[in-house]
Amino acid sequence: MALIQGEWKYIVPAKGPKISTYTNIEMGNDLEPQLYNLASDLGETKNVAVEDPEKVKELEELLAKIKEDGRTRN
Repeated sequence: MALIQGEWKYIVPAKGPKISTYTNIEMGNDLEPQLYNLASDLGETKNVAVEDPEKVKELEELLAKIKEDGRTRN
């Protein structure tokens, strides 16, 4: 599961293979949170979650809110 807000993309931690053995396609699975700044890294090559834990927390909370009531906050 992922969330994009502005230039940020957050991917929740998930178990499972990182690469599909059948198609050799990245699955997006990782045991750690993933955070990418799409403005400077459109290819999602540098996970900046460790460098910006506050942004990770903000997007985790927003995703929890969306799951809870189906709305984004304004």
